[in-house]
Amino acid sequence: MLLATVAALGILGLGAAPFGKRARAAEPRPLTDELPRELTDRIADGEASFQIQNYERVVQALDRLAGHPRLEGRPEHIRVLEMLGASHWFLGARDSSRLVFGQLLRESPFHRLDGFVYPAELIDFYEVRRRELVTAGIIPATPSETDSFAGRRVLVREVTSTEAPAVVYLMPFGVGQFVNGDSGKGAAVAVIQGIGAATMIASWIGIEGLKVGDSNRVLPEDGGQARLLEALWYGGMGVMSATWVFSIVDGFVSRDTTPRVDERFELLEPGTRLPTPGPTSSPNLRMGLTPLGVELDLRF
Repeated sequence: MLLATVAALGILGLGAAPFGKRARAAEPRPLTDELPRELTDRIADGEASFQIQNYERVVQALDRLAGHPRLEGRPEHIRVLEMLGASHWFLGARDSSRLVFGQLLRESPFHRLDGFVYPAELIDFYEVRRRELVTAGIIPATPSETDSFAGRRVLVREVTSTEAPAVVYLMPFGVGQFVNGDSGKGAAVAVIQGIGAATMIASWIGIEGLKVGDSNRVLPEDGGQARLLEALWYGGMGVMSATWVFSIVDGFVSRDTTPRVDERFELLEPGTRLPTPGPTSSPNLRMGLTPLGVELDLRF
C-alpha cells in the first residue's frame, strides 16, 4: 500500500523540457495576394469608426492588426497604423501612440500625416517620433539615404509543434494538462491528487500506530478509530484515482498536435545569410529509481 503511494508521489520528481519542435524558414510573400475577408472587414470597421471619431472602437477593431503578417508591407497596413496611432493619441494614450507611430515609420519612413485631417499638435507629436528614429539611426532622414539602410525584408515563419508521447498523459498530478498548456486545470488536478495521496499516507501511518507489536491486530477499544482511518484511506485512494482517471481522459481529449505558426518580418543586412530551419531534436526517455520512488525524464 505504502510502496504504491510513494511510487506515485515519486513521479513528482519528473524533469521534462518543453515538448515541441521548432523550425524557422524565411520566404517572401507577394503583396498582391487578396486579403482574407476577416481582415478586410475589420479594416472597414476601423475606417468607419475613425470617420465618426469613435476612437475606442477604432482601437478595438484595429489593435490586433498592427504587425499582422498578412498586412505588413501593404498600403492597408500603413493606413491601419495611422488610424490606430492617431486614435491612441486622441484617447490620451500617448505611449501607445508613440509605439504605433514608430512601427509605421519603420515600415514607411517618409509617410506624412495630412495637415487638413489632423490637428497641428498630433502632427508635431508624429514628427518628433520621426526625429527620434532618425537620430537613433533606425530610419533614413531623406530618400537619398535609403541605400545606406538597404537590406532584405523577409518573412520569418516559426513553426512550433507539440508532439508529447502518449505515455506523458498517463502520469498523475496534472502532467497531461500542463503539457497541453492548461496550467490552471493542471494545478487543480495536482492539488486534489496531492490531498488524496496525503490522506492515504496519514491514515496508513495512523493505522500502523494502532497495531499491536508486529501483528496486524488492534486493541478492541481502538477498533472504531481503526475503521475510521481505513475509511479515510479508501476515501483518499478514491479521490486520487478519480482525479487521475479524469486527468488521463481530459489530457487525451484536449491534446492538440496542430502546429502553431508564428510569422514576422525581419530586415536582414546585406551579406546576412537567410535563416534556415533549425535542427529538430529526437525524443529521449530515461527512467530510474530515486529514494522517493520512480523518476521519469523525457526530453525533446
